[in-house]
Amino acid sequence: MTYLLLFILGLLAWFFSTVAAGGAATLLIPIITFLFGAQMVAPIISIAALFANPSRAYLFRRHIDWQVIIYLLPGSVIGAVIGSWLLTRMNIQFIQILLGLFLISYVLQDKFSKSKLMIKMKRAWFFPLGFSVSLLSGLIGATGPVHNPFMLSYGLQKERLVGTKAINSLVMQLTKLISYGTFGVLSIQIAGYGLILGLGAVFGVFMARKHLENIDPSQFRIYTLTLMFFCGVVMLVKAILS
Repeated sequence: MTYLLLFILGLLAWFFSTVAAGGAATLLIPIITFLFGAQMVAPIISIAALFANPSRAYLFRRHIDWQVIIYLLPGSVIGAVIGSWLLTRMNIQFIQILLGLFLISYVLQDKFSKSKLMIKMKRAWFFPLGFSVSLLSGLIGATGPVHNPFMLSYGLQKERLVGTKAINSLVMQLTKLISYGTFGVLSIQIAGYGLILGLGAVFGVFMARKHLENIDPSQFRIYTLTLMFFCGVVMLVKAILS
């Protein structure tokens, strides 16, 4: 029963996150915490993402922005190693509160502000962005939507955004898993749970592909902002109740 539940959760979470460019892991944080405990969240989700992201990368391979990847990926790898190490040594509640507030405030500012903050993202800034987001991901297991405001500002939309993030996330998750194993966070039981969740995720990604191709950029932005807001609320609630 547990494995069937994980499969369905993976399918649904990665379906919605594919059409909104991220957020599956964040949506799953409170559920995985309830089922298995907080310490198992990050490695389980990382294993599942390792299955889902090759599917995304393959399906949207023609849309990947490799110029962004050149800057984003090195920072992501370094941040993932440090974040995985810090997982065994740091209280993450305060970080979750900050990330939740950031996601919610960005969506509210985009929705209601008459003078919108329009800082054009530069390519070189993706290195510190990759480092920061991956470090936090190593700690709490999920920060997918945090990339989105910066990638949207740079000009990545729909398939380009999803495909570019998939490549970066694939390498980041692999780095995290190696680090989790090195630092003693990974076990056979955790790997089994992550595998089933990941198989569901693969089905979710393939089911979402056609829907993503058929929506226009304005709908995509609405999906992305909605999921960002919801993920921010999830992070805040989880941190407060921890």
